[in-house]
Amino acid sequence: MLRKTVFILLLTTFVADTRSEGQTNRLLSLSECIQLALLHNYDVQIERLAPEIARYNLDGAYGAYEPSFNASAGERFINQPATFDPKKPGIDAPYELTTDSLGLGITGLLPTGLSYDAGGTASYLSARTDFSPSPKDAVLFPPNGIRDTNQYFSVSAITLRQPLLRDFWIDAYRQKIRVNKKNLKISEMALRWKIMNTINAVQQTFYELVFAREKIRVEEKALELATRLLKETRKRVEVGDLPPLDEKQAEAQVQTVQTDLYAAEQALAEQQNALKNLMTDEFQSWVDVNVEPGEGLIAVPQIFDRSDSWRSAIGSRPDLVQLRLELEKQGIIVRYRFNQIFPRLDLVGGYGLQGWRNSLGDTFGDIRDQSNPIYSYGVEFSIPLGGNRAARNGYRASQAVKQQAALQLKKVEQDVLVQVDDSLKAAQSAYQRTNSTREARVYAEAALEAEQKKLQNGVSTPFVVLQLQQKLTDARTAEIRALSDYNKAVAQLALNEGSTLEKNRLSLDVK
Repeated sequence: MLRKTVFILLLTTFVADTRSEGQTNRLLSLSECIQLALLHNYDVQIERLAPEIARYNLDGAYGAYEPSFNASAGERFINQPATFDPKKPGIDAPYELTTDSLGLGITGLLPTGLSYDAGGTASYLSARTDFSPSPKDAVLFPPNGIRDTNQYFSVSAITLRQPLLRDFWIDAYRQKIRVNKKNLKISEMALRWKIMNTINAVQQTFYELVFAREKIRVEEKALELATRLLKETRKRVEVGDLPPLDEKQAEAQVQTVQTDLYAAEQALAEQQNALKNLMTDEFQSWVDVNVEPGEGLIAVPQIFDRSDSWRSAIGSRPDLVQLRLELEKQGIIVRYRFNQIFPRLDLVGGYGLQGWRNSLGDTFGDIRDQSNPIYSYGVEFSIPLGGNRAARNGYRASQAVKQQAALQLKKVEQDVLVQVDDSLKAAQSAYQRTNSTREARVYAEAALEAEQKKLQNGVSTPFVVLQLQQKLTDARTAEIRALSDYNKAVAQLALNEGSTLEKNRLSLDVK
C-alpha cells in the first residue's frame, strides 16, 4: 500500500510537470485582460464596424442632393416627302432637314423638395426644299427649284417644381437621411453595449479563473492532509493500535481527493481557454500560455442603493437608448406615411431665353439681351380616386408599429428594473456569505485540529478525522466560492445599471 501511495504522488507530479512542459507563464491583471479583450475580441471587432457602415449609409443618403450634369450631342435627319393638306391649295413641297444639336444641363433636388432642371441647347438647322413639283414656286429658286436654308437656334432655360402638400415637409429622401442618422446612433449604442458585455464576460471569466486556481490549492491541501493521515494510520495499523478498516478508509479518502484535484485542474484549464478566447483573435499563439491571474479574491464592501441603480440603468443603459432611438426612428416613418396621405399639389414654373440667327454668336447675343423670353407657371394637382388606400393603410400600419415599439420599450425598462434588483440582492447576499463562510472555515480548521489531537491521544478514530477533513475542504471551497460570487455579482450589477465603463475607468469615443 505504501508503494501504491508513493506511485500516486509521483504520477501527480509527473502529470503536473507534463502540463507545464512547453508552456510559458503570463501574469495578467483584470485590467490587462480587459484591455486585451477590447483590442482583440472578435465580437468587439465585428460590432466596431457597424457605426462605420451606418456612417457610410448616412453619407450615401445625402447623394440625393448631388446635382447631376448631363450633356448631349447628336444629329437628326428627316426626309419628308410631298404631302397634301386639304386646308391649303396645292401640295407641301418635299424637303430634307438636318438638325445638329449640343446640349448641356444640370438637374437636381434641394432639401426643401424643390427640383430643378437648368440647361442650354445650341442647334444648327440645315434644310433642303424641292419646289420642282410646283412650277410657279420653282421659278423662285433657279436654276432647278431647290432652296437651301440654314439657321442657328439656341435656348437657355430653367424649370422648377416645388411640392406643396405631398413630399413638402418630408419626402422619401429626407426620411432616409433622418432614419440613417438614428441608425448611426443606434449602431454606436450597440457597440457600447457590446463592449460593456465583453468587459463583463472578461470579469466573470477572470473571477472564475481565480476561483479555479484557489480550488486547486484547496484540493492540494486536502490531499496533503489525507496523505499524512494515511501514513499515520498505516503505522498504527501495523502495530495493532487500529483496525485495517481505518487504513482502507484513509486510502479511499486519498483517492477521492486526488480525483477532485484532477477535476479542479481540468476546470482551471477550461477557464483559461475561456479567458483566452475573450482576449485574443489568435488562439494558436496563446494555447501554450499559462495565464496566471495577477489578483486574488477579496470582498471590497460597497454601498448599494437601489434607487440610484435604477436611475442609472434607465438613463444610461445602451440597450434602452437603442430602443428609444428605434421609437424615434419609427416616429419619422409615421410622419412620412402621414405626408403621403395628402394629394399631390405641385407649384411648377420655368423661364428661358432663346435666339434664332444665321450665326451661333448672334443667338447668344439674343439670349444675353433677353430678346426672346419664354416662361410658364402653374400648379399640378393629382389625387387617387379610390381614397388613397395604400397610403392610408401604410400610415395606420406605421402607427401600430410605433405603438408596438413604445410597449417594447416599457417592457424592457421593467425587465431592467427586475435585473437590477436581482443583481443587487445577489451582491448583498454574496457579501454576507463571504463573512459567514470565512467564519465557517475558521471553525472547521479549529475542529479538525482538536480532533487530530484526540486521535493522537487515542480518544478518536481516523474516520471522524476524515469527516472533519472533508468538512474543512468544503468550508474552504465555500469561502472562495462566496468571494468569487461576490465579485461576479458586483460586475453584473455594474452591467445591469449601465455603469461598467465608468466602474472600470474607461471611456468610449466612436469616430
